[in-house]
Formats: sequence, C-alpha cells, structure tokens
Amino acid sequence: MDIPAEAWIASAYGGIILLAAVGRYLTLPRHAAKNDPVLAGVGLELGSREQTERLIGEVHGIRIAVEILADRRTEEFQEMHQELLERMDTQERRKEQEEQKPRRQPPRRR
Repeated sequence: MDIPAEAWIASAYGGIILLAAVGRYLTLPRHAAKNDPVLAGVGLELGSREQTERLIGEVHGIRIAVEILADRRTEEFQEMHQELLERMDTQERRKEQEEQKPRRQPPRRR
C-alpha cells in the first residue's frame, strides 16, 4: 500500500498542530477556582468578626485620646481667656486712675 505524498504532508501538519495545542495547554497558567460569595462569606466570617472587634477597640482608644486633647485645649482656652480679661481690667483701671489725677495746666504764654 502506497501512501501518497499529500497524505504524509497533511499528517505532518496535523501532528504539528496537535503538538502545538498540547504544548499550549501544558504551558498555560492554571486558573484559580472562581470565588463563590456564599462560601467566601462563610469562610471569612470568623476573621471578619475578629477584625471588627479589633477595629472597635482601636476606635474606642482614639475617641478617648481625642477627648483628652479636647479637654486640654478647653482648659488652655479658658486660661488664655482669663488672662486676657485680667489684662483688660488692669488697662481700664490705669485709664481710670489717669483720668482721676488732676492735670497740670500748661504754663500760659505772655
């Protein structure tokens, strides 16, 4: 049985295409499994709770720190306000004392 040359050429092309397809299949990176939201939610719930508890603790600490800073700032503003009031009072007293002093008449010119 004599096989014609066209058959050999066709089988060679077919073999090359088959080897190329197998090689491409073997060199492709494997795809990860698709994420299923239900399974991911069940698996991550415990971690989520722990992270939520930690976040609440940190936020509570931040709140306390901000309250302390706000108290300090309030005290500083109250002290500054008191000092300004005292300065204004002393300036008013000085003006009143100066106004109450008898003024000397300037000498008259002849």
